[in-house]
Amino acid sequence: MSDDVLMIIFKSVVLAKILYASPAWRGLANSADKQRLEAFIRRCVRLNLYRRDDLCVTELVTDLDDSLFTTVVANDQHVLHCTLPDHYNHSYNLRDRRHDLVLATKRDSGNFIKDSYLKTCTDLSNVRLRSVNS
Repeated sequence: MSDDVLMIIFKSVVLAKILYASPAWRGLANSADKQRLEAFIRRCVRLNLYRRDDLCVTELVTDLDDSLFTTVVANDQHVLHCTLPDHYNHSYNLRDRRHDLVLATKRDSGNFIKDSYLKTCTDLSNVRLRSVNS
């Protein structure tokens, strides 16, 4: 098989398996897990299964997480839309924002779930529940 065909198969099978549900497992992965994934991709580059110019795993997962967040915000019928906090109307317009949702305050509780969509939605939902209960 030619190198191009092998790269297509690698991306459609192996990389798809790695990235499956990445917004869910991203926050649970520690730095050792992320380094193992990057080492695997570097090994695949040496074997001519993946191009060096293509995105690394971290960038691919970040893009997928951003895509999921954008989809959830834009689609009222999305199953995760109910996890988003209420909209907040600002009385000022300093710069363009990605969304108009109420943001949670940053707290470092030492929790192992960081940088994930589910963690973000949970934090924002907790803020919404506290404001409703007050």
